[in-house]
Amino acid sequence: MDEEMDMDMCFQRALLRVQESLSADELQDLLFLCSDLLCSRDLNTVSSGRQLFTLLQNQDLLSLEDPSLLIELLSITKRTRLMRSLQSDACMQTSGTADQPLQQQQRISRYRQFLYELSESICDQDLKNIKFLLMKTLSRKKLEQNLTLLQLFLEMEKEDLLGENNLDVLQRIFADIYPALGRKINQYKEENLNGVFIAQETEGISSIADLPSAQTSLSSVEMIDREMDEITLNENASGFSGDNSQHSDSVNSGIISESSEMPQIENSMVEQYEMKGERRGVCLIINNYDFSACGWLNREGTDIDHDSLRDVFEWLGFEILTRRDCTGDQILQALMDLSTQDHTQADCVVCCILSHGRLNDIIGVDGKAVPFKELMETLSPFRCSSLYQKPKLFFIQACRGTQNQRAVFPQTFTEDEDVLASDAGVPRDSIPEMADYLMAMSTVPWYASYRDKSKGTWFIQSLCDNLRLLVPRGNDLLSILTKVNADVSKKSDKSGLKKQMPQPEFSLTRTVVFPPPGLP
Repeated sequence: MDEEMDMDMCFQRALLRVQESLSADELQDLLFLCSDLLCSRDLNTVSSGRQLFTLLQNQDLLSLEDPSLLIELLSITKRTRLMRSLQSDACMQTSGTADQPLQQQQRISRYRQFLYELSESICDQDLKNIKFLLMKTLSRKKLEQNLTLLQLFLEMEKEDLLGENNLDVLQRIFADIYPALGRKINQYKEENLNGVFIAQETEGISSIADLPSAQTSLSSVEMIDREMDEITLNENASGFSGDNSQHSDSVNSGIISESSEMPQIENSMVEQYEMKGERRGVCLIINNYDFSACGWLNREGTDIDHDSLRDVFEWLGFEILTRRDCTGDQILQALMDLSTQDHTQADCVVCCILSHGRLNDIIGVDGKAVPFKELMETLSPFRCSSLYQKPKLFFIQACRGTQNQRAVFPQTFTEDEDVLASDAGVPRDSIPEMADYLMAMSTVPWYASYRDKSKGTWFIQSLCDNLRLLVPRGNDLLSILTKVNADVSKKSDKSGLKKQMPQPEFSLTRTVVFPPPGLP
């Protein structure tokens, strides 16, 4: 009896540790995922993880003998470390459930998980746009509240605007605001519905038309359509901010048809660079390690970055060229050699430079400085006509000074920018010489960037991780770099005082969206 009490107490302590690790937003995520398992009246009273776990235990959905629901929730919300900690708990191992395959214990519906995945791709500005489109459909009082997207989904479900077999309204909204997600909804419908509804725990197959939840209010849909026709959602296509407002797939915006072909909409706000060439292009990686000739420190760990870049850009379809331990002149020569190639059948070109640096220069292994401007000019259309109107992408891992960025308290800045105009005429078919460039720097001017000798640099490793994660989701390159900014900004040294902030600078005239590997 005492042993059983000890195990129960151990389990409760494990639950307490989980709830103490959950943020308020993460708790709301769990409540949304559990909304099919618990009644809304009970969920509305929950303000802590402890209360949620008590509700689940009272409904026999969570226990020492079967903690699989909580493990599944932590897995869906990507709290992997917390999930593993829960699984490895001594009392859990004794219960014999920790090793059970998770897929055999799934209780959160694929529909609920899918909505959660959609919410992870939406920024604050997108949420405001969605609320605006729903202003005449849902209660204005509710919309003016600080509703999260998941809470908004629940409100749409109450009004029969959203359901497991009723995704049309959501698809039409997302197709206009974030076309990639509009197509993702269409793909979900084709894969999970395909004209029929198949319940997991039943044998019957019913037509979608026969299901009550499939009947959406026509007046509500028409009202939303009118709102979409009347407004233009202006996105900042020339700035760069952390709200992830520059989304990909603008060329293919619009309502997704039920056929497998995606309609091409000609009046999209921001076009994409074409990625339909016979080859993706060349990725040149300049990897400088040995600086013994000029007295600079060797760059321990740079080979880890090189291997990560080689793997991810090869995965994206690029031809990889590597140059190691280049002097200043050799760095320029490698780029000039690249400019002499014929890139007519290529979509773009990439240059990654891993080296020491100064404010506006890259340092060769001989100590010679090469200005960033000279690097870029080697690939200008005047020197390489086959790269005309094609993206030229530079990723620079180098310090730009010796100062250390300090950790600071969160602050909010308001920035008013004047728009400058020129009355000078510009030939209609011409482009500026330095158009179509991206220079993604590992740090802002005057500051150092950091390199882990055993794991590589913060910037390059985050770049490679996010390319692998977000390219298959249809995110454009600037959105991916925004995520890189966010990830690197959260890192610090062991003291917690030294920080790093990457800085992309660009003159791109369209969005860069790499086709997911495996697709034409």
